Amino acid sequence: MALIGECMIELRHLAADRLALGYAGDVFNTAAYLARSAAPGAVDVRFVTVTGDDPYSVAMRDHWRSHGVDDALARVLPGGRAGLYLIRTDDRGERTFHHYRRESAARGLFGPAQPTELDDAIAGHDVVYLSGITLSILSETARERLLATLAETRRRGGLVVYDTNYRASGWDSPAHAARAADAVLRHTDIALPTLDDDRIVHGDGGVRDTLERLRGSGVREIVVKIGADGCVVADAETETEVPAVPDVRVVDTTSAGDAFNGAYLAARLAGAAPTAAAEAGCALAAEVIGHPGALLPPR
Repeated sequence: MALIGECMIELRHLAADRLALGYAGDVFNTAAYLARSAAPGAVDVRFVTVTGDDPYSVAMRDHWRSHGVDDALARVLPGGRAGLYLIRTDDRGERTFHHYRRESAARGLFGPAQPTELDDAIAGHDVVYLSGITLSILSETARERLLATLAETRRRGGLVVYDTNYRASGWDSPAHAARAADAVLRHTDIALPTLDDDRIVHGDGGVRDTLERLRGSGVREIVVKIGADGCVVADAETETEVPAVPDVRVVDTTSAGDAFNGAYLAARLAGAAPTAAAEAGCALAAEVIGHPGALLPPR
């Protein structure tokens, strides 16, 4: 499975004047949790990105491997650097992000320097995964090249999975994000949106609005994540509510949705029904929000 996105340096506040360093990013987090949730050897988890060659980028790649994520499809940009973000959490564990990523090497994804052989390698996977944050770091030309790769993936029989994950700092406006998302959704087999994001980007009033819009785009399998209320699993005709794990002590909500996605996809690839996969996703998300930072320690 190929997962396309960005991994960054993560600085998490331990106190007002102390920070803990880690490495994370929404698609990488899903890759790590997919590798964690799948049976050993069941899924090849390959992260598609561009990194620099500075010490932090080198350490970042070691970090990926410690979580079972392969870096063979991640190019190195000589002289490039990693993006960076800081996390602050409030008393309820809700997080706020502050990004410093304008010169991130990952912005070169699907750019002129990317060899066409990499596009072909991506399209050869059974499953290709990306997010709205992936789209936000790409130029308009790069997005067109990405769309062609997704179309080729499906032509060869592969599946495309899309999480509508939205960060306002990456876009000129919600309307800009919506146009980019709509283009990808026309090539999407499985959508894993978060209702709060789709309310902002698409103006959805509730779960039904999101489901009808995604069904209209031709998406066959949909899971709408609704935070503490769990999720709704749907296909072209049916909808099933799956509750979140109750009475969880929330420390940090960072990466809850990413963890859900990783566990959900691991279960689906192992043959589980969507509802059972969503239960696995909710269980892992509940574990993650009781832990500081984006990633649980490697097994």
